[in-house]
Amino acid sequence: MASTSETRIAMRDGYYNENCFIQNAAVKGALDILPAYPDKKSLTIVDYGCAQGANSTEPLKAVLASLPAGATASLVFEDTPFNDFSTLAKTISASLPTLAPAERNITAHASMVPVGFFQQVVPTASVDLGVSWSSFNYLSHQPTVALPATAAPAEFAAARQAAFASAAHADLVHLLQLRAAEIRSGGHLVVALGGTAPEGDGETDMPPSTTGFMPLQTALMRMVGGGQLALGELMQFALFPSHERSPGEARAALADPAVAALWRVDSLQPRLVVHPAWEPYQAALGRAEAGQDEAGRKEAVRAYAEAVVVNLVAASGWFWADTLRKCRGPEWHGENAFLEEFTRVAIDECVEKFADMKVQIWYTYIRLERRGA
Repeated sequence: MASTSETRIAMRDGYYNENCFIQNAAVKGALDILPAYPDKKSLTIVDYGCAQGANSTEPLKAVLASLPAGATASLVFEDTPFNDFSTLAKTISASLPTLAPAERNITAHASMVPVGFFQQVVPTASVDLGVSWSSFNYLSHQPTVALPATAAPAEFAAARQAAFASAAHADLVHLLQLRAAEIRSGGHLVVALGGTAPEGDGETDMPPSTTGFMPLQTALMRMVGGGQLALGELMQFALFPSHERSPGEARAALADPAVAALWRVDSLQPRLVVHPAWEPYQAALGRAEAGQDEAGRKEAVRAYAEAVVVNLVAASGWFWADTLRKCRGPEWHGENAFLEEFTRVAIDECVEKFADMKVQIWYTYIRLERRGA
């Protein structure tokens, strides 16, 4: 049996922009499906779930470069009220002068909207292009999986998967309905959904998504053993309000009659995104091994472990902090100390046990066109 509680979504303040490594790589994978607007003199773009803005710059620059001389663009940066809007404002201020080609007299005007994307955030039929880079993976509510205390871990995992998959389907249908209200006829929505490998044909083995979470899991168990974390708190951590959809799950939402009447699917492409620290790591290992440099090898392993772990903590630390505050009471303010210690332990675990782990995530890239109203 599952119930739900509303989700508070916010990347970790002051950390995410500098550490959103694989999320940025996922954005780069979508640049070739962004629409161009060579005849559009006025363009409105909404970045749904923009976080602190680091992943917004490159796609916006690509779209604005397609505009004709003298065009004007309105750029709307949306995220939940819990977002770090101070860092976002600084990111926008620093990047805005470089987004629009000044030599072609293209001007861009930015605004921030502190309204969660599980509701309508801009006026009806006011948007030409909406983009979402990983934000639609989050769930509007956190399903609570209720099982007997005697349930085996496999039973919990199956119950969690069923509850979260059901919630994710309903949420994606709802999100696409909301965006259809905001995006005008002929406009586009481009979405990157982090998830699982595409369904195989029975002959080709698809490499699985490997999020890099294993060293964090072993670190949490180590902290439970050390008395720094209660077992009940660990169980709550397992209910992180996000779902890794397969391409088939994405197609099922798009085929829902409530969605199919609103959107035409221009493209749906699964692509494997490798953590950008992996190739430099392999190159550094190769140099160290060629020179029989053990110190260099250890340095390379730790640098890769730090890139993997810090990325995950920057993206998910808000949830763990919120969970501990709920469990330990509103007077508890040890979240930063906990996350720093957790990060340290997880990096050590990655170095010691997961040095060969290649972090890679399947993303389903979707481009939709709004049907005529």
